[in-house]
Amino acid sequence: MKAFMMYRDRDFDPQRELPSNEQALIQDLELNTVFNAMARGDEFLFEVAKKAVFLGLNNDLNTIRYRQNILKDCLK
Repeated sequence: MKAFMMYRDRDFDPQRELPSNEQALIQDLELNTVFNAMARGDEFLFEVAKKAVFLGLNNDLNTIRYRQNILKDCLK
């Protein structure tokens, strides 16, 4: 069985392009602090965290609910 954690029907695609305002958002929101905390010094995890955050900006309500339900299951 393949578990999908980010989307109900597909894998997370780390090859997708980031939004054109990526650098402005990182600077304005000081997101490198968040990404560094998530990655704990691992450059690969830093890039994955950045992609996951930015590629989630356009998620629909069903995707958000799906992820919330995954989190609920993990916390049980």
